[in-house]
Amino acid sequence: MGLGKEQRDETIATSSLGERVGRFVKTYAACFWSFLVSIAGGVMLGWWEYAYHPSNRQLWMVPFGLILFSTPAFIWFAVFVSDFCDCSEVDQLPVKQSDVLVRDPERSSDDIKPNKY
Repeated sequence: MGLGKEQRDETIATSSLGERVGRFVKTYAACFWSFLVSIAGGVMLGWWEYAYHPSNRQLWMVPFGLILFSTPAFIWFAVFVSDFCDCSEVDQLPVKQSDVLVRDPERSSDDIKPNKY
């Protein structure tokens, strides 16, 4: 016949668990790689400070290292805020038609009067 109610609930629970685990692994892999990029930027800045700062050579390493060092922090902040401010519940609220349509008196044809010269 088919799966019983308990079996269906168990199947749904394990599939959602598998999806959650996959999402968890992908999230932590992305965080790990962005952390490595940030470390690479910090190492580049440290190397420039140690080797080239006294003579002010290889100045291209400073902005490049700063970009590598700070970009993951901005990305983490953006991801955190977008996850925290999830508006999916607000998007599903019903909207009354009268709230959507607003009459603009400046564009109304009733208010237009012909000019007389």
